[in-house]
Amino acid sequence: MREVSEKCNFSFKKLFPHKAARPAQIDFMKKAHSAIKENKCLIAHAPTGIGKTCAALVPAVAHSIENGTKVIFLTSRHAQHKIVIETLCDMKKKSGFDIKVTDLIGRKWLCNLPESESMTSGDFREYCSSLRKEGRCEYHKRTYSDTMALTDQAKRVMEKIDGAIMHSEDAKALCDGVCPYEIFLERAKKSNVIIADYFHMFHPTMYKNFLAKTGTKIENVILIVDEAHNLPMRVRSLLSIQLSDRQVSGAVKEAKELDEDELAKDLEFIYRKLSENAHRMLKSDEEKLIEISDVVDCVEETTEYNYFIRDLKRVAEIVRCEKKRSFLGGIAGFLERWKEEGRGYVRILKRVQSKRGGYIYLYVHECLDPSIATREVFDSLHSAILMSGTLLPLEMYKNLLGISKSIELKQDSPFPKSNKLSLVVKDVTTKYTMRSRKESVKIANCLVQIINYTKGNVGLFFPSYSMRDEIYDILAGSIEKKALIEKQNMAKKEKLEFLREFAALKDEGAVLFAVVGANFSEGISYDGKIMNASVLVGLPLQRPDILTGALIKFYDERFRKGWEYGYVFPSMNRAVQAAGRCIRSEKDRGLIVFMDGRYLWENYRKVIPKDYELVVSRDLKKEISEFFKDRGSLDGYL
Repeated sequence: MREVSEKCNFSFKKLFPHKAARPAQIDFMKKAHSAIKENKCLIAHAPTGIGKTCAALVPAVAHSIENGTKVIFLTSRHAQHKIVIETLCDMKKKSGFDIKVTDLIGRKWLCNLPESESMTSGDFREYCSSLRKEGRCEYHKRTYSDTMALTDQAKRVMEKIDGAIMHSEDAKALCDGVCPYEIFLERAKKSNVIIADYFHMFHPTMYKNFLAKTGTKIENVILIVDEAHNLPMRVRSLLSIQLSDRQVSGAVKEAKELDEDELAKDLEFIYRKLSENAHRMLKSDEEKLIEISDVVDCVEETTEYNYFIRDLKRVAEIVRCEKKRSFLGGIAGFLERWKEEGRGYVRILKRVQSKRGGYIYLYVHECLDPSIATREVFDSLHSAILMSGTLLPLEMYKNLLGISKSIELKQDSPFPKSNKLSLVVKDVTTKYTMRSRKESVKIANCLVQIINYTKGNVGLFFPSYSMRDEIYDILAGSIEKKALIEKQNMAKKEKLEFLREFAALKDEGAVLFAVVGANFSEGISYDGKIMNASVLVGLPLQRPDILTGALIKFYDERFRKGWEYGYVFPSMNRAVQAAGRCIRSEKDRGLIVFMDGRYLWENYRKVIPKDYELVVSRDLKKEISEFFKDRGSLDGYL
């Protein structure tokens, strides 16, 4: 490592908060500086350990201080908010510059009204808007006067938080009696940096309003997107909507309770028609492609479409005043979006199993093309930095997000190669056509060796819960460590307790039985040698469904890479995310095992970073024992 001043001649060197920078970090800062200077987007594959948060912020904040641009740092994880805040605090302390920062999370999570906790985000937005418009929110009234100027009480709160860089939860605690979200928006007007969520800049109806309320012109924004491998799917989710027959049934009840007999009658008719049509169209299938008319015609058989939406909204406001949430409002929002035209959408009818028994019919308006929302943003920004440890291939993200002007950066892991052994067990597979009891037993036997000969904790990541459970049943009596079984849809508190137990067992050793893409395969750092081995059991490729087929077709027509963009690469990136859980710092030493011969195939292998240096396993017991015995070189295996 070298002194920053030896390598970086940019004006931002004063902001770098540490004495020395890693070579890869310096390279990142140079590329970020170039992207900002040239009004381009930096797309950076930068593995854990490079220090990319700091490397992105330093040139961006320097430009903000010198030129008045606004840095917006997007991350979907609250833990990452704290890392960004700590980095900015260090930068301010080191440089002496008055860096102003606003940490912003969703309005619902900052609200002091007790009823907000039990409401969905959509219902809360409508409820909050209604309270503010009608002057019924005491917090908002204590924040703004009748002329929408800040009250004296709000000004005093602003003064209390003005000089500090603090997490939103800490700042919220100082917003006594006023609306924290509005206070933060006011503070954001004078901030160099706003830390926010993806939806603030990429929600279809959010970002222009968000920028207006923070006094920001989009051409003056330097956007930093953390964990950018999640952005295409997250934006597609923001642009997608669904309606269930259960929602319509719930709306009927709401209308009847308010004696809205005509509306209830229309809803009952629509509920019956949607259910009958779903039953008729699906028959023995679980899902089917449908048309816009399959919903529109059901509505227009009994009422005029746009009038019906207005009526739903009217009654929904009344319901929210009493119950805080409304099925009627959800249906209105769905119907407004359902008629959206364009090749970037597909409509699917699904039948799914209900937790309470029976089936639910879902009418899904699914977005295929995230660039519908992202292209306009990236074309209008001053510049952007997209970064992740799993952003391969870079070209895919540029294409999917509609980025026209870019600089690409692909970096290797800075951690010592001797600290990682990446094995491929090539004579087992989870390929659908090869699945059998015999194959499951082979996989289980390999896992027993990995578990019993690895020192410390092991994380096993399966393609599905059903496969996980089948193989667990085979090996449960043969492993020498405690098994911790991930449950589906775990609450935040459950996950934290689960991880605490896993960490507490690190000396004697435990086994995490988890699923790729679920609760524990990404977004979590197993610090302090909590996990000593990550094992990918098979490729996490899902059986292609209608949505996957539509994505493949859409991306093939647009980029001639439908199979890769729509199926293979997203699955492989999830696998690499899970694989990297055991190597989170330069001091960590971890075993990574890819249990499927297909990881050696070129179309899958090219998504795995080169620094993994895959080795075909010949004797698992020996290789694992030697790796954990020898804390030095691995030349005998690499």
